[in-house]
Amino acid sequence: MSMTNEEKYLRERVGQENHFRVPDGYFDQFATRMMAQLPEQAPVARKISISTRRWLYAAACVAALVVLGVSFLFHQEDQQQQVAVSESYIDEAVDYAMLDNADIYQLLAEE
Repeated sequence: MSMTNEEKYLRERVGQENHFRVPDGYFDQFATRMMAQLPEQAPVARKISISTRRWLYAAACVAALVVLGVSFLFHQEDQQQQVAVSESYIDEAVDYAMLDNADIYQLLAEE
């Protein structure tokens, strides 16, 4: 028997109708029925021991100190760079004006 002959045989024997049927309205209330069958579960509160809390607090403090230390370090480096830039700017201005200390004292004394 080839595949087509088998199909013909099954159609003659069983027919074309679908034998797998669901009662009318079965899926309309399916979700509520399923939820009603599930057991009620109370929420479980997680308990953290005191020693674990202490370690968490200590780790948070260490992390905060590291962040503050790094930010302070970078802030100090920025200030040092700004001072160096301003000093070099003053040196360039003095060189451009060709002033020496005596000229500066004289200008200050005149004011």
